[in-house]
Amino acid sequence: MEKFGDAFILCGGKSRRMGFDKSLLKIGDEYVINIMAAQLGEIFHSVRLCANGGSKFSEFGIEILEDIYGGGIGPAAAVHAALTAAKSQFVFIIAVDMPFINIAHILHMKKLIENAKSPMDALIPLTNEHKEALYGFYNISALPKIIREIESENFAMHRILTKLDTAYISEDESRLFDTQLTMFANLNYQKDLAILENLKSTKST
Repeated sequence: MEKFGDAFILCGGKSRRMGFDKSLLKIGDEYVINIMAAQLGEIFHSVRLCANGGSKFSEFGIEILEDIYGGGIGPAAAVHAALTAAKSQFVFIIAVDMPFINIAHILHMKKLIENAKSPMDALIPLTNEHKEALYGFYNISALPKIIREIESENFAMHRILTKLDTAYISEDESRLFDTQLTMFANLNYQKDLAILENLKSTKST
């Protein structure tokens, strides 16, 4: 089994704050998901979507992975599904509402894992002490622990990470790759859509 190879874009969520399905956002005639998948495809052999109700993504031409646990659990179910389907030891997880792919930062994360002196279940960036749980690497070793937490009805990823052997990247270290931390920008409200104007110009960042 190769160490790195899989990336998953998480397309769940109700998009209540946005008012429409964020996973179907477009820039011009191009879906944001397709832009993200193309960028991730530069450094991963496989890029798949984690989504419930996968039929709406059929035109994207990207393999769709359905949550095994179904609705109501949130991102933990998608991370579980990704690790269950993993073909590599580590998978990269990113939420669909974090469209700015920073290739250099992701490659740096790979190096940190490669050079780690002890095993880890996950490598997650921090921003102002907030855990960017949906922008990070997860080891398939975390799968039984995540199952245990889900079955104990602990669904919050920030709490699940405390039950894993999780390593963190400081905000200062991430800023070496993006001083504004744009890669962690979330599209939650319609006012946030303005940042998409810059997406195409940063496709190779």
